Amino acid sequence: MKRALKIVGIVVAVILLAVIALPFLVNVNSFRPKLESELSTALGRQVKVGNLSLSILSGSVSAEDLSISDDPAFSKTAFIQAKSLKVGVEVMPLILSKTLHVTDITLDRPEIALLRDASGKWNFSSLGNSSEAAKKPAEPSSSSTQNLSVSKMDVKNGRLSVNRANSSIKPHVYDNVDISVRDFSLTSQFPFTISANLPAGGTANLRPRRIFPSANLM
Repeated sequence: MKRALKIVGIVVAVILLAVIALPFLVNVNSFRPKLESELSTALGRQVKVGNLSLSILSGSVSAEDLSISDDPAFSKTAFIQAKSLKVGVEVMPLILSKTLHVTDITLDRPEIALLRDASGKWNFSSLGNSSEAAKKPAEPSSSSTQNLSVSKMDVKNGRLSVNRANSSIKPHVYDNVDISVRDFSLTSQFPFTISANLPAGGTANLRPRRIFPSANLM
């Protein structure tokens, strides 16, 4: 019995050491260019991601910063800026074959700028439908981008400003914005919910049944 317990103890110790050591053996920052490229292609906007870190225990990759550029027709500043981004991944494919499979995405305390032009068009309506991206020849990764799907996407404690494009008036600001998206896909409809604090007080909750991919939004 004592020998069996010692063997179990040794096995547990080896596993713990492996769990502790794996983040140092897997250089997740090597995936950053691919992640930025895939997101930029999918959104049709330039995406920049900060330093990445891997947590084996939670099966997630975290980024210190995230920035998504705006449609240049609306603004030269960022459309979304966030202090941190957490991406849930399948650990074994990442370790064994260096393949990145995304399961969920959480955006913490982002600042989102919504702008509307004189014709009524919003700056988010061109997401996923960049004319610049359309001019580029198809790459091998484009098919995987089109098949991109994520089980869960969450925005927590966000700050949303709404204004007219090229306007000097003060924007409407909504704090504590939470957005929950399930079964996100670039090729099919997906459900989402939104809650936020209103500028004049009170809260708002929006729970549409389904939404089309961003490329079809107007």
